[in-house]
Amino acid sequence: MLKLKGIYAEDYLYEFVNKHRGLSIYEIAKRLNWSTGKVHAIVKKLENMGLVKTEITVENNRIKKKVYPVDWKDLLPKDVK
Repeated sequence: MLKLKGIYAEDYLYEFVNKHRGLSIYEIAKRLNWSTGKVHAIVKKLENMGLVKTEITVENNRIKKKVYPVDWKDLLPKDVK
């Protein structure tokens, strides 16, 4: 189990989401062997920073929150676009 804390965990999760787009919070937690609470908290931080976006879907009558990275073009300042 990878034990990362703070900004190291945020950076690691951000890179993971970039490589594995569209996984649910549960699927990410399972692959990283982290708790869903830890993944959810970091995803929420990254979402507030504008680095990832989430999408709620329903599969097999279950609600899933899928995580996607924000396109790099959307991260540029408006005067650069």
